[in-house]
Amino acid sequence: MKPTVTALDDNRGIRIFDPIENAYFEVETATPVAPDVAACDHFRFPVETAVEFATTALRIPELTSVFLHDDGELTATFDPSDGRLQTDGPRTLEVNIAPTKLYLRVNQPVTIHRDGDVVRLDFDGETVVRVGVRSLHDRPAGTITTTPNPEGAMRAVSLLGSALKTTSPERSFPTLRGHPPLVEVGDEFDVPNGIEPPDTGVRIEVPPEYEYVYPVSSLAYYLGAKVVAGDRPRLVTDTGFTYDLDGAEGFEQTVGRVLRQTFLLDCVTRTEGYYQVDLHERRRVESRLDVDFAALYDRPLADRLETYLGVSFETVADAIPDWPLTVDVDPTVESLDAIPFVANDLAVVRTTPDPDPRPVKQTPEVITDFLGAETDEPVTTEFVTPDPVSFDTIGHAWVGDSPPIDANKLTVESLRRSLDVDPDESPIRIHVVCNDTAMRDEQVVSEYYQLNDRHQFDISMHTELSVAEFRELLAESADFLHYIGHVDDDGIVCPDGHLDTTTLADVNVKAFLLNACNSHEQGMGLVEAGSLGGIITLFDIADSIATRAGLHFARLLAAGHTLRTSVHVLRNHVLAGARWMTVGNGGLSLCHSRSGNPLYLRLLDTDDETAHTEIQTFVTPSHGLGSVLNFHIDSDTRYLVSGELDTFDLSPSELDDVLDGDTIPVDYENDRYWSDEISAADLL
Repeated sequence: MKPTVTALDDNRGIRIFDPIENAYFEVETATPVAPDVAACDHFRFPVETAVEFATTALRIPELTSVFLHDDGELTATFDPSDGRLQTDGPRTLEVNIAPTKLYLRVNQPVTIHRDGDVVRLDFDGETVVRVGVRSLHDRPAGTITTTPNPEGAMRAVSLLGSALKTTSPERSFPTLRGHPPLVEVGDEFDVPNGIEPPDTGVRIEVPPEYEYVYPVSSLAYYLGAKVVAGDRPRLVTDTGFTYDLDGAEGFEQTVGRVLRQTFLLDCVTRTEGYYQVDLHERRRVESRLDVDFAALYDRPLADRLETYLGVSFETVADAIPDWPLTVDVDPTVESLDAIPFVANDLAVVRTTPDPDPRPVKQTPEVITDFLGAETDEPVTTEFVTPDPVSFDTIGHAWVGDSPPIDANKLTVESLRRSLDVDPDESPIRIHVVCNDTAMRDEQVVSEYYQLNDRHQFDISMHTELSVAEFRELLAESADFLHYIGHVDDDGIVCPDGHLDTTTLADVNVKAFLLNACNSHEQGMGLVEAGSLGGIITLFDIADSIATRAGLHFARLLAAGHTLRTSVHVLRNHVLAGARWMTVGNGGLSLCHSRSGNPLYLRLLDTDDETAHTEIQTFVTPSHGLGSVLNFHIDSDTRYLVSGELDTFDLSPSELDDVLDGDTIPVDYENDRYWSDEISAADLL
């Protein structure tokens, strides 16, 4: 489904709606307009929908950067802190505004300036404006059938790069990396028409074993590389360059380093192309490297790769964004169909045989001490404990049979269902269910979900649902379930008994939070019956702690965080040591943040004039790894998203600008605040 562009009710502007992401925004016009359909080929950049109309001015509904292109070449950049930018002649204006790519084609001079909390575009008289829109969502082109052996897996992984929309450094932008084709196991190898690998002159040689094939899947996808059998792991180009992938740090660690280093240096090199921005990460590494990035930009991928890997990892390591995801995969044929999804996230992949599950107390001493609550004699459940990630990684996932501790339990079925969701224009439908009167304070979450003005919501409250009522509710189509109450060995506690989700055949709630003790089994029941993903608990949780967590989860999800990053922020910055985790597709998000990527802000120290601030950001389905942000604090600098970006010394007015820009969790002196409830005056 393509984005739509329609006139506002009063005709003084347009409404742009992305049905795939179920999100919209409006652009005001100085005069009434009646958009006509236009040809998409008016734009050098790919668009899916185009319209045209005449007006004298436009108002973009937020403070955002605008890139000016002439025949595809970047000629100027406007930042709201610049004040004003005036141009002459025909231009294509690229407006960075979530959730779509928005392009404006004008044939007259334009003046761009800040007007309060919006960006205004003024033309020299009435001008025809062509508007082009492209959704940031992408789907696989088809399904590869391969044989159930490592050799078949190698052939399939060699085709993942067919989804790349370019082999230039710009493929480091998430919108220029398509979703890899899916993979399934069959009797013989078969590839649908149109799925062909790019000719990059790069191949990866590994022994034909799953524990070597799976870890190179993300790298092979990103490099458009063939994966072939070899005696030892190495990367080889047609020009004769070779690079040992079984280095001093070990095979998997070396592959992860090559992926991360190559990605970073592509992001740096791409600043010589269409988007010649002042990139923070380029500033950090350029003086350390003897590299001519302007010359390197036009070189073939294999040549760039050789230059990149001529640099030691340690030289650039501190400039690499925190990696969004590390995935542990059981090295068996059963894991093969998960690999395209893992590669799509550019995840670092490790192969760990699914170990024998070991008994773990549902309420271990550390959790009991943390909660400060008395518990009954704890029972035990069998879990596996994947090894901790060895470098800065925000998310950790697990592909295997047993439930993991401290990792997202991925299921391929939920990932595939996520691709098949039929979008619609209806409001985001959320059910808040409270089956425990002692926890009714948490019902205020219905207000928190509606704080995101990018979306329309339909939120319903339910209390003390019976088993039959709860079953009927789960069968109805909805976007999210926020459950407040209790779960025990028999299922979700209802006034008249227990609802055991493992007995359900059809669940139509896309995602959920089961904010109850030890809700893992019931959460997996929802996923297996049709949900795409959710947040659950592994152990007993005191009611007061659960209520506090529920309020934060609602705010985090409304602010645009995914299920997985919501858990990360909660566990690392609010309730350290608490055992919430995600099941199914942990990369789902309920809403879009205003800036595209949700932020987290930590005040390190303050005085009357300055806030010494650390800012972190997180990837989302629409704004993935390789996206950039500008905080309008420094008018020129852009930052690669994911993890800690930098520290900033902010004046009170600058801090207020950040707080007013989006809904942001703010931590200061071991307390959690939210940007819509405080100002700089409360903190300085």
